[in-house]
Amino acid sequence: MAEITAAQKLILTPTEMQARWYYEREKLRFFPSFALLGANGQVTAAEGALDTQNNNTYGIRIVLDNYPYALPKVFPKAWTFHPDVPHRFNDGSLCIMRSAQWLQHFTVALVVAKTALWLGKYEIWKRNGHNWPGLGQKH
Repeated sequence: MAEITAAQKLILTPTEMQARWYYEREKLRFFPSFALLGANGQVTAAEGALDTQNNNTYGIRIVLDNYPYALPKVFPKAWTFHPDVPHRFNDGSLCIMRSAQWLQHFTVALVVAKTALWLGKYEIWKRNGHNWPGLGQKH
């Protein structure tokens, strides 16, 4: 299985992990439309929108169940993807990476960046006869 590499500005150092939510907010500033959401002092999700190179805007909701120990789930918000699209999970979330590739020092900002890549490939897939671009991993 391929290991996920990430830019240093999108991951947390061991020191930053001690004050995780402060640094998560700092790194999420790379994506100004996104905000962390929660209740009762608990962060449970992030929401925002991503613009693509084709001038489309996609609303995104990132569910942070068992975060940072489990891969967050990325869902479309206020739109639906094509029913035949590959690289999605059975629960309707986007497959931006496999669960086994998730590491605790990854951030919500990294999830947003990987979602932007997924959306770019999705738009190519829709235009090119439903061939997913690039290397894919089996689900």
